Amino acid sequence: MKEMISNNVQETEKIAQEIASSFKGGEILALTGDLGAGKTVFVKAVAKYLGIEDTITSPTFVLMKVYDIEYGNINKLVHIDCYRLEGEEDLTDLGLEDYINDNNIVVIEWADKITNLPDNTININIEYISDNKRKIIVKR
Repeated sequence: MKEMISNNVQETEKIAQEIASSFKGGEILALTGDLGAGKTVFVKAVAKYLGIEDTITSPTFVLMKVYDIEYGNINKLVHIDCYRLEGEEDLTDLGLEDYINDNNIVVIEWADKITNLPDNTININIEYISDNKRKIIVKR
């Protein structure tokens, strides 16, 4: 487990990009934290690092967005937002199993609303401390 303090959006982006720099393909990031904690900021920074030029918005209403990328052997970034789920959903219910492979990166916002995440999931909790300050806890 690693704990980091971010004092502003730029530091949160830097932390996200440092994590993304280790990607080889097949990573699953499970993001948790209160509304407004910075989960989408984190995803935007990961996407930017991977070369995605599209505007990244949280897929709250569509649940999942898939972005094509070319980063090493990684072909897709799969961005999921589980905020609107009413109960704990299974990965199968989301159709996510089709995307979990060595050629994709999967990032799940509100990951605490789903079950059956693989053991190798990277859990990232973003805690609101003050207007700009966050505690980011990474468990691999």
